Amino acid sequence: MSNEILGMDHIALIVSSEDSVKFYETFGFKEIRRVKRPNDVIVYMENNGIVLEFFVDPTHPQRVTAPEAMGLRHLCFIVENVEDYTKILACKEITTDRNGRRTTFTNDPDGLPIELKEPAR
Repeated sequence: MSNEILGMDHIALIVSSEDSVKFYETFGFKEIRRVKRPNDVIVYMENNGIVLEFFVDPTHPQRVTAPEAMGLRHLCFIVENVEDYTKILACKEITTDRNGRRTTFTNDPDGLPIELKEPAR
């Protein structure tokens, strides 16, 4: 038996509405499957091998942001140009990370922080 990870299958997120799912289309994610259950809807979206699994359920409590709760802190997507996203999303100031890459943050409709970072050049 090997303890080596072969890859990542998906990232699961609980969201409050279809608006939150549609937000991720901004980054090129496309719906690949939808499962309706009695208490929620599961939506799978994919982009460039990354699969996001959304549990759409408005009855979950809101995300704790202050103080920040343990667990998932943010998602980070590599984008060609962070400035393109500052024109269509409410983003924070563009900064440079410790490796010289331009980066900014925004939030999805449910408050999950999303980091946008340019590729290493």
